[in-house]
Amino acid sequence: MKLKQYILLNPGPVNIRPSVRKSLLLPDLCHREPEFGEILAETRKNLLEVFGIEKDFTCAIITGSGTSALESAVSSCVNDGERILVINNGVYGERIAKIAEIHGIMKTELKYNFDERPRPEDVERVLSKDPSIRAVAMVHHETSSGMLNPLDEIGTAARKYGKTFLVDAISSLGGEVFDFKKSCAGFVIGASGKCLHAFPGLSFVLIRKDEAERIAKIKPRTLYLDLANTLANQEKNDIPFTPAVPLFFAFNAALKELKKEGVAKRIKLYNERSGLIHRTLKKLGIKFLIPEGYSSQCLVGLYLPEGLSYQQLHDGLKEKGFVIYAGQSKFKNKIFRISNLGDYPIAVIKRFCSALESIVAGKKKNAHAKTAVALD
Repeated sequence: MKLKQYILLNPGPVNIRPSVRKSLLLPDLCHREPEFGEILAETRKNLLEVFGIEKDFTCAIITGSGTSALESAVSSCVNDGERILVINNGVYGERIAKIAEIHGIMKTELKYNFDERPRPEDVERVLSKDPSIRAVAMVHHETSSGMLNPLDEIGTAARKYGKTFLVDAISSLGGEVFDFKKSCAGFVIGASGKCLHAFPGLSFVLIRKDEAERIAKIKPRTLYLDLANTLANQEKNDIPFTPAVPLFFAFNAALKELKKEGVAKRIKLYNERSGLIHRTLKKLGIKFLIPEGYSSQCLVGLYLPEGLSYQQLHDGLKEKGFVIYAGQSKFKNKIFRISNLGDYPIAVIKRFCSALESIVAGKKKNAHAKTAVALD
Protein backbone atom coordinates (compact mmCIF):
# COMPACT_ATOMS: atom_id res chain seq x y z
CA MET A 1 0.00 0.00 0.00
CA LYS A 2 1.45 3.32 -1.09
CA LEU A 3 0.80 6.14 1.38
CA LYS A 4 0.47 9.76 0.29
CA GLN A 5 1.82 12.59 2.44
CA TYR A 6 -0.96 14.89 3.61
CA ILE A 7 -0.93 18.12 5.56
CA LEU A 8 -2.42 17.02 8.89
CA LEU A 9 -4.80 19.63 10.30
CA ASN A 10 -5.87 17.28 13.09
CA PRO A 11 -4.66 17.72 16.71
CA GLY A 12 -1.96 15.07 16.45
CA PRO A 13 -0.23 13.18 14.98
CA VAL A 14 1.40 16.14 13.24
CA ASN A 15 3.69 16.82 10.31
CA ILE A 16 7.30 16.76 11.47
CA ARG A 17 10.68 17.95 10.22
CA PRO A 18 12.91 15.65 8.14
CA SER A 19 15.65 15.96 10.78
CA VAL A 20 13.30 14.52 13.42
CA ARG A 21 12.16 11.73 11.09
CA LYS A 22 15.78 10.88 10.25
CA SER A 23 16.60 10.41 13.95
CA LEU A 24 14.55 7.19 13.93
CA LEU A 25 17.30 5.62 11.84
CA LEU A 26 19.87 5.68 14.62
CA PRO A 27 21.31 2.26 15.59
CA ASP A 28 19.26 -0.28 17.51
CA LEU A 29 19.86 0.15 21.23
CA CYS A 30 19.05 -1.87 24.34
CA HIS A 31 17.33 0.26 26.96
CA ARG A 32 19.42 -1.34 29.73
CA GLU A 33 22.68 -0.09 28.24
CA PRO A 34 24.30 3.15 29.51
CA GLU A 35 23.87 4.74 26.07
CA PHE A 36 20.11 4.77 26.52
CA GLY A 37 20.53 6.21 30.00
CA GLU A 38 22.40 9.10 28.38
CA ILE A 39 19.62 9.63 25.82
CA LEU A 40 17.00 9.51 28.58
CA ALA A 41 18.89 12.04 30.70
CA GLU A 42 19.44 14.38 27.76
CA THR A 43 15.79 14.21 26.67
CA ARG A 44 14.55 15.00 30.18
CA LYS A 45 17.07 17.85 30.47
CA ASN A 46 16.04 19.32 27.12
CA LEU A 47 12.36 19.03 28.00
CA LEU A 48 12.80 21.08 31.15
CA GLU A 49 15.16 23.59 29.53
CA VAL A 50 12.81 24.23 26.59
CA PHE A 51 10.35 25.74 29.06
CA GLY A 52 12.99 27.21 31.38
CA ILE A 53 11.70 25.29 34.41
CA GLU A 54 14.68 23.12 35.38
CA LYS A 55 15.11 24.93 38.70
CA ASP A 56 11.62 24.17 40.05
CA PHE A 57 10.42 21.13 38.09
CA THR A 58 11.46 17.60 37.27
CA CYS A 59 9.85 15.28 34.71
CA ALA A 60 8.91 11.71 33.93
CA ILE A 61 8.56 10.42 30.36
CA ILE A 62 6.19 7.54 29.63
CA THR A 63 5.87 5.32 26.56
CA GLY A 64 2.21 5.85 25.72
CA SER A 65 -0.17 8.48 24.40
CA GLY A 66 -1.00 11.65 26.31
CA THR A 67 -3.76 9.83 28.14
CA SER A 68 -1.21 7.47 29.71
CA ALA A 69 0.67 10.38 31.30
CA LEU A 70 -2.63 11.94 32.35
CA GLU A 71 -3.72 8.70 34.01
CA SER A 72 -0.32 8.37 35.66
CA ALA A 73 -0.60 11.86 37.17
CA VAL A 74 -4.25 11.63 38.24
CA SER A 75 -3.85 8.17 39.80
CA SER A 76 -0.69 9.22 41.66
CA CYS A 77 -1.46 12.70 42.98
CA VAL A 78 -3.78 12.04 45.95
CA ASN A 79 -3.81 9.73 48.96
CA ASP A 80 -6.68 7.45 49.93
CA GLY A 81 -9.28 9.56 51.68
CA GLU A 82 -8.35 12.65 49.71
CA ARG A 83 -10.54 14.05 46.96
CA ILE A 84 -9.87 15.54 43.53
CA LEU A 85 -11.89 18.44 42.11
CA VAL A 86 -12.36 17.94 38.36
CA ILE A 87 -13.28 20.92 36.20
CA ASN A 88 -15.25 19.52 33.29
CA ASN A 89 -16.38 21.44 30.22
CA GLY A 90 -15.71 18.92 27.47
CA VAL A 91 -14.71 15.42 26.43
CA TYR A 92 -11.25 15.64 27.99
CA GLY A 93 -12.54 17.02 31.27
CA GLU A 94 -14.84 13.99 31.31
CA ARG A 95 -11.78 11.82 30.75
CA ILE A 96 -10.08 13.12 33.90
CA ALA A 97 -13.22 12.35 35.89
CA LYS A 98 -13.38 8.85 34.39
CA ILE A 99 -9.74 8.14 35.30
CA ALA A 100 -10.38 9.19 38.90
CA GLU A 101 -13.46 6.98 39.03
CA ILE A 102 -11.66 3.91 37.63
CA HIS A 103 -8.91 4.25 40.25
CA GLY A 104 -11.37 4.65 43.09
CA ILE A 105 -10.39 8.25 43.81
CA MET A 106 -13.08 10.34 45.45
CA LYS A 107 -14.02 13.20 43.16
CA THR A 108 -16.11 16.34 42.96
CA GLU A 109 -16.99 17.73 39.55
CA LEU A 110 -17.64 21.28 38.48
CA LYS A 111 -19.54 20.79 35.24
CA TYR A 112 -19.99 23.47 32.61
CA ASN A 113 -21.44 23.55 29.12
CA PHE A 114 -18.92 23.08 26.31
CA ASP A 115 -19.04 26.80 25.46
CA GLU A 116 -18.62 27.96 29.08
CA ARG A 117 -15.30 28.89 30.64
CA PRO A 118 -14.76 27.65 34.21
CA ARG A 119 -15.17 30.38 36.82
CA PRO A 120 -12.54 30.83 39.55
CA GLU A 121 -15.21 31.90 42.05
CA ASP A 122 -16.91 28.50 41.59
CA VAL A 123 -13.62 26.76 42.35
CA GLU A 124 -13.07 28.88 45.45
CA ARG A 125 -16.62 28.19 46.66
CA VAL A 126 -16.13 24.42 46.40
CA LEU A 127 -12.65 24.47 47.96
CA SER A 128 -13.79 26.64 50.86
CA LYS A 129 -16.44 24.08 51.81
CA ASP A 130 -14.52 20.81 51.39
CA PRO A 131 -11.09 20.44 53.06
CA SER A 132 -10.83 16.84 51.83
CA ILE A 133 -10.01 18.09 48.33
CA ARG A 134 -6.28 17.71 47.74
CA ALA A 135 -6.02 18.45 44.01
CA VAL A 136 -7.77 20.52 41.33
CA ALA A 137 -7.60 19.12 37.80
CA MET A 138 -8.40 20.95 34.56
CA VAL A 139 -7.76 20.71 30.83
CA HIS A 140 -5.98 23.79 29.52
CA HIS A 141 -7.03 23.39 25.88
CA GLU A 142 -10.28 21.42 25.62
CA THR A 143 -9.63 19.95 22.18
CA SER A 144 -13.15 18.61 21.75
CA SER A 145 -14.40 22.18 21.31
CA GLY A 146 -11.35 24.42 20.95
CA MET A 147 -11.96 26.16 24.29
CA LEU A 148 -8.90 27.60 26.03
CA ASN A 149 -9.63 27.49 29.74
CA PRO A 150 -8.46 30.22 32.18
CA LEU A 151 -5.25 28.63 33.40
CA ASP A 152 -3.78 31.30 35.66
CA GLU A 153 -7.08 32.25 37.32
CA ILE A 154 -7.98 28.67 38.23
CA GLY A 155 -4.42 27.94 39.37
CA THR A 156 -4.45 31.01 41.61
CA ALA A 157 -7.74 29.86 43.18
CA ALA A 158 -6.27 26.41 43.87
CA ARG A 159 -3.11 27.90 45.33
CA LYS A 160 -5.11 30.21 47.61
CA TYR A 161 -6.49 27.14 49.37
CA GLY A 162 -3.19 25.23 49.33
CA LYS A 163 -4.30 22.70 46.72
CA THR A 164 -2.30 20.93 44.04
CA PHE A 165 -3.14 22.10 40.52
CA LEU A 166 -2.99 19.39 37.85
CA VAL A 167 -3.17 20.58 34.25
CA ASP A 168 -3.81 18.55 31.11
CA ALA A 169 -1.75 20.62 28.65
CA ILE A 170 -1.42 17.82 26.11
CA SER A 171 -2.62 19.88 23.15
CA SER A 172 -1.48 23.32 24.30
CA LEU A 173 2.05 23.02 25.68
CA GLY A 174 4.37 24.63 23.14
CA GLY A 175 1.52 26.18 21.16
CA GLU A 176 -0.17 28.40 23.74
CA VAL A 177 1.26 30.72 26.36
CA PHE A 178 1.85 28.68 29.54
CA ASP A 179 3.36 30.57 32.46
CA PHE A 180 4.47 27.91 34.93
CA LYS A 181 4.81 30.42 37.76
CA LYS A 182 1.51 32.29 37.27
CA SER A 183 -0.44 29.08 36.71
CA CYS A 184 0.71 27.66 40.07
CA ALA A 185 0.70 24.24 38.38
CA GLY A 186 2.09 21.28 40.30
CA PHE A 187 1.61 18.69 37.54
CA VAL A 188 1.61 19.53 33.83
CA ILE A 189 0.86 16.76 31.36
CA GLY A 190 2.08 16.87 27.77
CA ALA A 191 2.76 14.65 24.77
CA SER A 192 5.44 14.37 22.12
CA GLY A 193 3.18 14.32 19.07
CA LYS A 194 1.36 17.64 19.45
CA CYS A 195 2.84 21.15 19.61
CA LEU A 196 6.34 19.77 20.26
CA HIS A 197 6.43 18.31 16.72
CA ALA A 198 7.67 14.79 17.43
CA PHE A 199 6.12 11.40 16.76
CA PRO A 200 3.17 10.23 18.86
CA GLY A 201 3.82 7.52 21.42
CA LEU A 202 5.62 9.33 24.23
CA SER A 203 4.01 11.48 26.90
CA PHE A 204 5.29 13.14 30.03
CA VAL A 205 4.48 14.73 33.35
CA LEU A 206 6.28 17.89 34.43
CA ILE A 207 6.26 17.78 38.23
CA ARG A 208 7.06 20.58 40.63
CA LYS A 209 9.84 19.32 42.90
CA ASP A 210 7.88 19.68 46.15
CA GLU A 211 5.05 17.64 44.58
CA ALA A 212 7.55 14.96 43.53
CA GLU A 213 8.58 14.57 47.17
CA ARG A 214 4.94 14.37 48.26
CA ILE A 215 3.81 11.68 45.79
CA ALA A 216 6.77 9.46 46.73
CA LYS A 217 4.85 8.70 49.94
CA ILE A 218 1.54 7.82 48.26
CA LYS A 219 0.58 4.16 47.90
CA PRO A 220 0.56 3.19 44.18
CA ARG A 221 -2.76 2.43 42.48
CA THR A 222 -1.14 1.07 39.32
CA LEU A 223 2.05 -0.69 38.27
CA TYR A 224 2.99 0.63 34.83
CA LEU A 225 1.67 4.15 35.45
CA ASP A 226 3.01 4.62 38.99
CA LEU A 227 4.40 8.13 38.55
CA ALA A 228 6.59 8.09 41.66
CA ASN A 229 8.26 4.85 40.55
CA THR A 230 8.79 6.10 36.99
CA LEU A 231 10.33 9.30 38.30
CA ALA A 232 12.55 7.56 40.84
CA ASN A 233 13.98 5.33 38.11
CA GLN A 234 14.48 8.15 35.62
CA GLU A 235 16.27 10.30 38.17
CA LYS A 236 18.89 7.51 38.12
CA ASN A 237 18.91 7.42 34.28
CA ASP A 238 17.01 4.15 34.37
CA ILE A 239 13.54 3.13 33.28
CA PRO A 240 11.20 0.58 34.89
CA PHE A 241 9.75 -0.93 31.70
CA THR A 242 10.78 -1.33 28.07
CA PRO A 243 10.42 2.05 26.34
CA ALA A 244 9.94 2.86 22.66
CA VAL A 245 13.64 3.61 22.20
CA PRO A 246 13.49 5.16 18.68
CA LEU A 247 10.76 7.55 19.84
CA PHE A 248 13.15 8.89 22.47
CA PHE A 249 15.68 9.59 19.71
CA ALA A 250 13.03 11.50 17.77
CA PHE A 251 11.62 13.36 20.77
CA ASN A 252 15.08 14.47 21.80
CA ALA A 253 15.75 15.70 18.26
CA ALA A 254 12.46 17.64 18.22
CA LEU A 255 13.27 19.24 21.58
CA LYS A 256 16.68 20.32 20.29
CA GLU A 257 14.96 21.93 17.31
CA LEU A 258 12.53 23.71 19.63
CA LYS A 259 15.36 24.97 21.83
CA LYS A 260 16.93 26.59 18.77
CA GLU A 261 13.61 27.99 17.57
CA GLY A 262 12.32 29.11 20.97
CA VAL A 263 8.85 28.44 22.37
CA ALA A 264 7.83 32.10 21.95
CA LYS A 265 8.61 31.98 18.24
CA ARG A 266 6.58 28.79 17.78
CA ILE A 267 3.63 30.30 19.62
CA LYS A 268 3.88 33.35 17.36
CA LEU A 269 3.80 31.12 14.27
CA TYR A 270 0.71 29.35 15.60
CA ASN A 271 -0.89 32.74 16.21
CA GLU A 272 -0.23 33.85 12.62
CA ARG A 273 -1.62 30.63 11.18
CA SER A 274 -4.67 30.77 13.44
CA GLY A 275 -5.35 34.37 12.44
CA LEU A 276 -5.33 33.48 8.75
CA ILE A 277 -7.68 30.55 9.30
CA HIS A 278 -10.09 32.64 11.39
CA ARG A 279 -10.21 35.44 8.79
CA THR A 280 -11.05 32.91 6.08
CA LEU A 281 -13.79 31.30 8.19
CA LYS A 282 -15.40 34.68 8.86
CA LYS A 283 -15.27 35.53 5.16
CA LEU A 284 -17.07 32.26 4.37
CA GLY A 285 -19.68 32.86 7.09
CA ILE A 286 -18.87 29.61 8.90
CA LYS A 287 -20.16 29.65 12.47
CA PHE A 288 -17.68 29.19 15.33
CA LEU A 289 -18.46 26.66 18.06
CA ILE A 290 -16.74 28.72 20.77
CA PRO A 291 -16.78 32.53 21.11
CA GLU A 292 -13.62 33.68 19.37
CA GLY A 293 -12.12 35.32 22.45
CA TYR A 294 -12.23 31.99 24.28
CA SER A 295 -10.83 29.87 21.45
CA SER A 296 -7.41 28.25 21.38
CA GLN A 297 -5.06 29.28 18.61
CA CYS A 298 -4.09 25.62 18.18
CA LEU A 299 -7.52 24.45 17.07
CA VAL A 300 -10.91 25.87 16.17
CA GLY A 301 -14.27 24.04 16.33
CA LEU A 302 -16.83 24.97 13.67
CA TYR A 303 -20.39 24.14 12.73
CA LEU A 304 -20.69 22.48 9.35
CA PRO A 305 -21.81 24.81 6.57
CA GLU A 306 -25.44 24.30 5.59
CA GLY A 307 -25.89 21.53 3.05
CA LEU A 308 -22.38 20.18 3.51
CA SER A 309 -21.76 17.00 5.49
CA TYR A 310 -18.55 16.34 7.37
CA GLN A 311 -17.69 13.49 5.01
CA GLN A 312 -18.14 15.71 1.95
CA LEU A 313 -15.97 18.42 3.46
CA HIS A 314 -13.34 15.96 4.69
CA ASP A 315 -13.12 14.10 1.39
CA GLY A 316 -13.03 17.28 -0.68
CA LEU A 317 -10.16 18.66 1.37
CA LYS A 318 -8.33 15.34 1.41
CA GLU A 319 -8.38 15.30 -2.40
CA LYS A 320 -6.55 18.62 -2.19
CA GLY A 321 -3.98 17.24 0.28
CA PHE A 322 -5.41 18.29 3.67
CA VAL A 323 -6.81 16.23 6.56
CA ILE A 324 -9.24 17.89 9.00
CA TYR A 325 -10.88 16.44 12.12
CA ALA A 326 -14.42 15.39 13.00
CA GLY A 327 -16.49 16.27 16.04
CA GLN A 328 -16.54 13.97 19.07
CA SER A 329 -19.33 12.71 21.28
CA LYS A 330 -22.46 14.89 20.93
CA PHE A 331 -20.70 16.98 18.27
CA LYS A 332 -20.33 14.07 15.87
CA ASN A 333 -21.67 14.96 12.40
CA LYS A 334 -22.44 18.49 13.64
CA ILE A 335 -19.04 20.15 13.67
CA PHE A 336 -15.59 19.92 12.16
CA ARG A 337 -12.26 20.97 13.64
CA ILE A 338 -9.22 22.60 12.10
CA SER A 339 -5.93 22.30 13.96
CA ASN A 340 -2.72 24.03 12.93
CA LEU A 341 -0.23 21.95 14.90
CA GLY A 342 2.86 20.66 13.15
CA ASP A 343 5.82 21.76 11.12
CA TYR A 344 4.98 23.63 7.90
CA PRO A 345 5.22 27.25 6.73
CA ILE A 346 2.41 29.82 6.65
CA ALA A 347 2.16 29.29 2.87
CA VAL A 348 0.62 25.87 3.53
CA ILE A 349 -2.21 27.46 5.53
CA LYS A 350 -2.80 29.91 2.67
CA ARG A 351 -3.21 26.95 0.32
CA PHE A 352 -5.57 25.29 2.76
CA CYS A 353 -7.70 28.42 3.05
CA SER A 354 -7.99 28.58 -0.74
CA ALA A 355 -9.00 24.91 -0.85
CA LEU A 356 -11.64 25.44 1.84
CA GLU A 357 -13.03 28.49 0.03
CA SER A 358 -13.32 26.58 -3.23
CA ILE A 359 -15.25 23.71 -1.63
CA VAL A 360 -17.64 25.91 0.37
CA ALA A 361 -18.17 28.32 -2.57
CA GLY A 362 -18.75 25.38 -4.92
CA LYS A 363 -21.40 23.95 -2.60
CA LYS A 364 -23.17 27.31 -2.39
CA LYS A 365 -23.07 27.66 -6.19
CA ASN A 366 -24.60 24.20 -6.65
CA ALA A 367 -27.31 24.99 -4.10
CA HIS A 368 -28.22 28.22 -5.91
CA ALA A 369 -28.33 26.39 -9.24
CA LYS A 370 -30.70 23.76 -7.84
CA THR A 371 -32.93 26.47 -6.41
CA ALA A 372 -33.06 28.25 -9.78
CA VAL A 373 -34.01 25.01 -11.57
CA ALA A 374 -36.73 24.34 -9.00
CA LEU A 375 -38.18 27.84 -9.51
CA ASP A 376 -38.20 27.36 -13.27
